[in-house]
Amino acid sequence: MKRLITLTALLLAMNSQAATQNLDQLLSSIKADIAAQRLSSPAGNNALERIDAFREQAPYDFRVVPLAYQWGEAYVALANKAIAAKEYDKAQGYLDKVWLVAALTPGLEESQDKLDKLYKGAPNVVARAEEKGPSKEELARQKQLAEAAEKEKAKVEAERKRKAEEEKRLAAAEKKKAEQDRLRRQEEERQRRAEAEKAEKAAAAKRLADAEKANTAKSKADAKPAAKAAPVVAVVKAVAPKPAVKASAGSNEVSELWEEAKEDTAPLASYPVSAEQIASRDRDIADGLQPICQAILDNDASVVVHTQDKADYRWLTVRLTLCLRRLDKSFRLRHSYQTLADSGPFVTLHPTREVSLVRQAGD
Repeated sequence: MKRLITLTALLLAMNSQAATQNLDQLLSSIKADIAAQRLSSPAGNNALERIDAFREQAPYDFRVVPLAYQWGEAYVALANKAIAAKEYDKAQGYLDKVWLVAALTPGLEESQDKLDKLYKGAPNVVARAEEKGPSKEELARQKQLAEAAEKEKAKVEAERKRKAEEEKRLAAAEKKKAEQDRLRRQEEERQRRAEAEKAEKAAAAKRLADAEKANTAKSKADAKPAAKAAPVVAVVKAVAPKPAVKASAGSNEVSELWEEAKEDTAPLASYPVSAEQIASRDRDIADGLQPICQAILDNDASVVVHTQDKADYRWLTVRLTLCLRRLDKSFRLRHSYQTLADSGPFVTLHPTREVSLVRQAGD
């Protein structure tokens, strides 16, 4: 049993060390990719894929954040060169990548401002924002429904917390009782060993005395009778087994957190989006996104983007980010993804949230 515990602890330590080395290697590879301008290509050997891999394996390890900003600054520099060469579509494509991965990259907003002044159709986007959105009465009604749903959710959450606290209290009491039983058994074992050792010493002393007495009676005539050596009594002390080392959370637990990170609030509103424009990456979709963006601002809402794959989700999220930015540069879009089966793409608005969905799943 002792060998098994030691081997388990050794394997866990080796796995933890291997995971740390793997993350360190990813950081070194990201730095090399940025230096070599392998920002998002070629496939399988670029900085963006390694940044995504690092975040998936260690979502709370922030060592990758400075590298993400360096990656963004490299793309901003490429965008500025494209603007200077009047390659506006190419420049916007570079900036789109940065808005999605590192929206706080230094110089990003300045480059976007410069491009907005030159990019076709940009001045008309804000002017059409008021023409298409839902009415204030409809938004108010939807908000009331969301508030009612939120109150009901709060009641359920309070009951869940109460039960969790009760279970925690019972578990603590059970743990305390188990610890007391362990200490009692340990003390009983110590006393048993002490009594056994005492009895063994007494028996050894008696054997020695009996041997000396017999030797003395047998050799009265000798001046210096030889004393019989007393047998040596070995006292073996049991060594308490070392406690097993508790294993740290592995990559499976991180993957489970990502799977559990689902938006569970009732939607404030739902808006269909053109599947054809998404498939063709048509930037004129900005006209149709205006009412959605205005509703997001009016309700300070987070959104869930429902598309058939993550590539469409990323592209549409960038379009929403740019749309919102032209209406209010200080607003930061909080978004998440939900895959679709057969229906067309759409966007749902939800009450604002203060922490990430991954952290909520972890709690």
